[in-house]
Amino acid sequence: MPLDNLLRIQNKTASDILHSYSSGLLPQSLLFYGPKNSGRLTGAMDLSFFLTGNEENRDILRSNSIIYLPFRELGGRIKTALELFKTQKTRSARLFLIESVRLTLMQYHPALSVSASSTSSQYFSLAGEIDEVLLRAEDNRDYSDKEINEIVKSVERCLDPRFLYCGKKNPSAVSIDQIRAVQEYFSQLGEEKVVVFENVEDATDGAKNSLLKMLEEPEEKSHMILLSSNPQKLLETILSRVRKFQFPPLGEKKTATLIKEKFGVWEEYPSFDSFFFEKGSGEESRREFDKDLDAVSEALILSKPLVGEKEEEILTSLEKLSAWSHFVESLLYLLENAWKEGRISSINAKKKAEILNSYSISTDVYNMGQRMAFDLLLREAISVK
Repeated sequence: MPLDNLLRIQNKTASDILHSYSSGLLPQSLLFYGPKNSGRLTGAMDLSFFLTGNEENRDILRSNSIIYLPFRELGGRIKTALELFKTQKTRSARLFLIESVRLTLMQYHPALSVSASSTSSQYFSLAGEIDEVLLRAEDNRDYSDKEINEIVKSVERCLDPRFLYCGKKNPSAVSIDQIRAVQEYFSQLGEEKVVVFENVEDATDGAKNSLLKMLEEPEEKSHMILLSSNPQKLLETILSRVRKFQFPPLGEKKTATLIKEKFGVWEEYPSFDSFFFEKGSGEESRREFDKDLDAVSEALILSKPLVGEKEEEILTSLEKLSAWSHFVESLLYLLENAWKEGRISSINAKKKAEILNSYSISTDVYNMGQRMAFDLLLREAISVK
């Protein structure tokens, strides 16, 4: 059934999209908006493979007609997929690994090679090599330990941050050169084509204007899906040219259930960030994370600055682990517990929580680097007394 993955997690939104399509009212340009981990990307992939008539390849994300330009941390997901593939050795674990890696490879579509910088152009060749490995892994059979290790070794090359983010050190918004390459791709005659843009609101003004031109004059058989967690930041001229679909937050209980069903785990995880970190990190990394979390949470609760070089050590560790979001989420949880235990007043807890919650807004709205945003917000939260 079309959009079956999305129907399981956002039934109403999926039904609205399908109704619009069956009624002939689904335009070429769409906006999926909602908070992080609300199923926007799942819906975009479901719809993309449906529109291109390639639904049989949805689970393995293999398509020459779909481009995905990400703006999210991808390393934790791939690390988790590798760990599940090595330990569970099931078909579902193998498919999750293929899906996770292909999400990264979709930004290396041949149509985008013309927009690649000298730094990132080398990664297009690597993407092709890794995709060859995935093609072999699509074979539905049991794999020997030797074959599993060979696949793991090949996929581990994806974990270079500059490969994950197309030549850059961190996730970044779509560039004007990428949008121009997409425009050229859309102008080519042939099959249905889809491009998924993530957090395009954080792009430069030049990139937004180029996108607006495509929205105003869409090419035949071309589709654009914009994913946004801050739609209010989008230009009104862009908002007026897309059909909007809202993705409400899933909530901890539903998220925990989805994680159990999809990944076959018994533990309760309140978010995908926590699941990807816990399953994708080694024991030593988790110990380091917990030690840093204890130090920061105590400094936060007691309003006592971190001593000496401790703050720099923690920032360096979090950067290495790519665990910013999970760290903030964990701090908020500990802050709430401290308030319940009477270790911090409700007023102070609320002020500090508001500052920490503004972390993602600072990185998105002001295009601030994750390390700088976390450093400044942490100092501000600790200073509240």
